[in-house]
Amino acid sequence: MKRNMKTYTFIIISFFLISNSFAQNENYPIPPKTNKLLFYIQRNLNANTIIYDAVFDKDGNLNKEKPIEVYWIRYAEQGQKMKLRRLDRMFAFGVSWKQVNDDDGLYKVKIVADESRDLWLKQVAPFKAIILTKINGEFSILDKIYVLADMSGMWPTVEYLEVFGRNAKTKKKTYQKIPID
Repeated sequence: MKRNMKTYTFIIISFFLISNSFAQNENYPIPPKTNKLLFYIQRNLNANTIIYDAVFDKDGNLNKEKPIEVYWIRYAEQGQKMKLRRLDRMFAFGVSWKQVNDDDGLYKVKIVADESRDLWLKQVAPFKAIILTKINGEFSILDKIYVLADMSGMWPTVEYLEVFGRNAKTKKKTYQKIPID
């Protein structure tokens, strides 16, 4: 009996240690899942969340002029939606895109703060799109990014990103922690 109790205690402690190894704040609100939601970014600074939504025309196709809308949900305030400020768009959370092929609703997307990462916006059904990227070497549907930044200096310094998604084929969860030098 004593040995079983030690085993159970070890398993429970191990579970908490493993689950706490991800720095993302579990107390942060999760944005509502809609057909427009592509992915979101949360940071250690506060619960305010950057949302990346697909923009569709009246027929359910991606809007060719502006296929992605980026905005804040200000959870740390009153939960209101707010446009990105110019500095946020230009240096951190803004996006650029280029349509790859007119026929298949595929766009190459870049986040301003990390132009080295390839993201692909793909329409999968009317009024439904996903963002694809490599997460830990696996082609995945991007769900969220968590940014841990050191706020002690004059400007925040990003220490690492945690990227969460689902394998594009198997739908199993994918994860990658990316240190920033």
